[in-house]
Amino acid sequence: MRVGIIGLGNMGGRMAKRLLEQNVEVGVYDLNKDFVQMFVGLGAEEAESPADLASKFQYVITVLPNVYIVKETLTGPQGLMKGLRPESLLIEMTTSIPSVTKELSAMLKNEGLRMIDAPVSGGVKKAEDGSLSIMVGGEVADFEEVKPLLSCLGQNIFHVGEAGAGHTIKALNNMISATTLAATGEAMALGVKLGLDPTKMLKVINSSTGKSFSSDFKFPNQVLTRNFEVGFTLDLMVKDLKIAMNMAEEEKVPMFISSASFQLWKHAWSQGGGSQDHTAIVKYIEEMFDVEIKG
Repeated sequence: MRVGIIGLGNMGGRMAKRLLEQNVEVGVYDLNKDFVQMFVGLGAEEAESPADLASKFQYVITVLPNVYIVKETLTGPQGLMKGLRPESLLIEMTTSIPSVTKELSAMLKNEGLRMIDAPVSGGVKKAEDGSLSIMVGGEVADFEEVKPLLSCLGQNIFHVGEAGAGHTIKALNNMISATTLAATGEAMALGVKLGLDPTKMLKVINSSTGKSFSSDFKFPNQVLTRNFEVGFTLDLMVKDLKIAMNMAEEEKVPMFISSASFQLWKHAWSQGGGSQDHTAIVKYIEEMFDVEIKG
């Protein structure tokens, strides 16, 4: 199996490395030539352009900062559409806007080309060890065709619906994640202010109905240890929340709880916190409570 990857950042680079470790033939393209040469040194094949990559590799993965860059990578002068063939399959793994994903999928379909959206959850650590969760939108046959490839990258792989469905559930999942992280942070901060031990608090919460991935993993491993190493940035979380809020606005439905959470995230972002890991949202909560949640 031969796979081309466009975008060698935090996630795309780790996916490329993981595929190389699984003895998959990998081609790479990125505007950062230092990244490209690093992967060439690991055994990847360099492509001169997205079109060149698509002409040489049947499967092409895009992992890019946003949907507008994806669109340019598809339709530009040396874009993917210049090299894709009917047997090709574009696997769009950027966290993206579902409505634009549907638009791009329809555009490719009109040209006799194929695409699925397959965003991921799990962050850089799970990208490294191949244990990501992958949510796929698109034709079932296309999903089944590349499921063995996706299995090199993830352990939990789901087909969730038509084109755009993967990007839809990714935004909604991150909305839940952001809200539970913020709510847990406020509860923990208030508990500390009232004299409770944060380590003991977590033991109770994780044995009770308040348990979440935030309380079970992020707080003991990052917040209590004060290890806010950057994996998934606060900036990216705000971007995903905007996508979810815009979907709700398009559907004309209220999102009372998520909207309140979004205001907190926007506050942290507006204070210059965008480049920090998303778990640093707790620092802004601590500042408001005048406490530190420390193990």
